Amino acid sequence: MGPTKMDEKSAARIAKSRGKSDSFAKRADMAARNNKDQKGDSSDGSWRKSDSDQKKNDSGQEK
Repeated sequence: MGPTKMDEKSAARIAKSRGKSDSFAKRADMAARNNKDQKGDSSDGSWRKSDSDQKKNDSGQEK
């Protein structure tokens, strides 16, 4: 079984068992939020397009 990404349920379970002020519980909460944000952002793939488009646009401006 491979590694899985942190989700909100897992983060809540960690916070409940270790306490909300625990450093690992805080990191788990942040990871769950980041994974949730990435899941919504990656649906159109715009982050990949914008990076390559930016490089193309930058090279054209130098001339």
